[in-house]
Amino acid sequence: MLDNHSKIAAIVHIVLGFLSLLLLACMAVFFRALAEIVRNAPNVVEFIMGAGSIIFGVLVALCLLQIGSAIAYLNGSRAARTPLIIFSIFALFNVPVGTVAGGYSLWALLRK
Repeated sequence: MLDNHSKIAAIVHIVLGFLSLLLLACMAVFFRALAEIVRNAPNVVEFIMGAGSIIFGVLVALCLLQIGSAIAYLNGSRAARTPLIIFSIFALFNVPVGTVAGGYSLWALLRK
């Protein structure tokens, strides 16, 4: 059974994952607009779209993994604790909200 702090940490990771997906959607729109601006240079457009697609895909996969790990942890999976700890460490570098969320999550997940 999870205590309240562990549940809050998992919910924080779900919220951070969805906020990250929202930010990625905004970045995708930006890069699509950038590709339209430089459409006269086909090599540049191909590079922007190719590199952007790869980066976007990896980041979306990480966001979905974070959300999935947090949901699994809420459902009682002890194995999901390790990815949440890793995502908490990454969140520490996301100043200022991620630092607070990552610090709290690390405290909640590692205090046992």
